[in-house]
Amino acid sequence: MEHNRIAYRDLHKAAHDGKPSWFDRETGQVIQHEVAHGQPRCIELPRFDDTAEQQMRVAFTHSLQERPDLQEKIGEIFAHNRPVEEFEEILKNEELLHEWKNYREMSRQKVLNEWCSQNGIRFDTDGT
Repeated sequence: MEHNRIAYRDLHKAAHDGKPSWFDRETGQVIQHEVAHGQPRCIELPRFDDTAEQQMRVAFTHSLQERPDLQEKIGEIFAHNRPVEEFEEILKNEELLHEWKNYREMSRQKVLNEWCSQNGIRFDTDGT
């Protein structure tokens, strides 16, 4: 029997884990075994790694078009590969940290929803 549902908590947890994970359509389970990715029944889950998070920070910065001074200040952080904490400190000082965190969470949700849609999988918010 092919499974087409995943518990949201499993999908969310796997996406935030630093290791690759796969959804096994045959069992409906999230697995992290290296050998699993070669099986056609297994679909790699999205991950919010450093690259994905950086893309979200850049996209958020681009959304601040009415604040070119702030965009430039943040651009300096990106140009010199400075720590994420500095990015968040600037946003905190500008009273935009809450907006950033909301933007990031909505972006993550969109990625998870798109992955589910592309793979014909629905997620259960009740965890079953």
